[in-house]
Amino acid sequence: MSYTTNLEKRLQFELDYRERIGTLRKLRDHPTSTSTLPPTIDFSSNDYLGLARDRHQATLVNRRYQTLTSASVATNDPILGATGSRLLSGNSIHHTRLEHKLSRMHQRESALLANSGYDANLMVLSSLPKRRNKDVVLMDELCHNSLIMGTRLGRLDTEVRIFSHNNVEALSILLRQCGGAGGGDGRSCVFVVVESVYSMDGDVAPLQQILETAQTFGAVVIVDEAHGLGVFGRTNARDLWSVDNSTDDTNFLHESGAAGGTGVLAALHLEHHPALLCSVHTFGKAAGCHGAVICGSRTLVNYLLNFAKPLVYSTALPLHSLVCIGCAYDTMTGSLGDEKRARVFRLVRLFRRLFQNSSVPPQPPPPPGEIQQHNAASNRLRSLLLPSPSPIQSVLIPGNQACITIATQLRNNYGFDVYPIRSPTVPKGLERIRIILHSHNTPQEVTSLVSMLHQHIVTLLATNDEHSVRFIPEAA
Repeated sequence: MSYTTNLEKRLQFELDYRERIGTLRKLRDHPTSTSTLPPTIDFSSNDYLGLARDRHQATLVNRRYQTLTSASVATNDPILGATGSRLLSGNSIHHTRLEHKLSRMHQRESALLANSGYDANLMVLSSLPKRRNKDVVLMDELCHNSLIMGTRLGRLDTEVRIFSHNNVEALSILLRQCGGAGGGDGRSCVFVVVESVYSMDGDVAPLQQILETAQTFGAVVIVDEAHGLGVFGRTNARDLWSVDNSTDDTNFLHESGAAGGTGVLAALHLEHHPALLCSVHTFGKAAGCHGAVICGSRTLVNYLLNFAKPLVYSTALPLHSLVCIGCAYDTMTGSLGDEKRARVFRLVRLFRRLFQNSSVPPQPPPPPGEIQQHNAASNRLRSLLLPSPSPIQSVLIPGNQACITIATQLRNNYGFDVYPIRSPTVPKGLERIRIILHSHNTPQEVTSLVSMLHQHIVTLLATNDEHSVRFIPEAA
């Protein structure tokens, strides 16, 4: 038997195991105009503002791209691919101009494009912390895999310490244990790594307190704004506060004439905070395209140009991507972006109000002996919904199979495109259906989704005596 055959058997064994425990991942086609799949209603994509499917946005991109490509005919410049890395043949005036534009938009001294948000986080975390300098990374426990892998690529895994999610006191304790920046030797540095909006829970980091705490101990902060860009900004800072009540911080109300949608740091006026080392803004979500940008000092950007391996050894973004990014910022930060964000947050408030306040009539009516059980399950529904002011709304459905079952029913029976988020992507027992609200959703769609979601969860609970008590935690 060949070595290849043995390897194939081992690989298949691991795939079979994943299928048995309900964690096997598979690609799923989405309906298009040329497919035979039934249409679905998008409650799963990261296309918060609908720019990825916006025909007016596509027209804007195509016109600008045609203008640039027509002008480059005489010089025979590349118009499809970049032809090489930024440090070889792949750089262009278009890359430089876009970086200048993005540095101004994010109010930082300099900016550096990356091929994806994942690449950007690898660039930062694999090149900045140094083992030889005895640097330490303090990371929120819910940080994205790309941030974790960045530290591992830099062979820093033994120097990474995790603090409990959004817990500033826990962060303070770790900073105290580190002895502040350098632990007294003047060379080492403490890096605090957080996200502005967390992709699985949808909650927002207390960035003001995190930055102030880091500054107290001489640490620096790296903020991943992947889910903050396009969603929050100076013109809708009030949406950062809980949508379950009307409390606003009057220091951060709507700013007339400001560019909106540039992220949570901008909404809180924190772009110039002394402890902020850099921010990473990903374009594959609200911007509706691809790539990312790292914003920081000129020294930081020059350092990454020299030491960030994913940049040094990757082909640069092509011209069409640069045009898409520039056009996305024009839309996100303008009046149309404000209109789209307003629609999104009206739906966020509607979803949470309906989920927490609606009663669920049994369908079909249960036998008399089961009515009390049904009512008990219905009353505990609100504890399933995690607190979140963002368009990411997560409903806990503990157990991979239960989560898959409800998501499949919602998709197959009603056309709601939702996904089960299973362990190990999230911790065991915290599996959930993640619902993402967009500017292209309607109040009617949201109302129908909540109704069907309620009915299927309550039915599952009320008909499963074994799990009826421990299925839903008392407090989410």
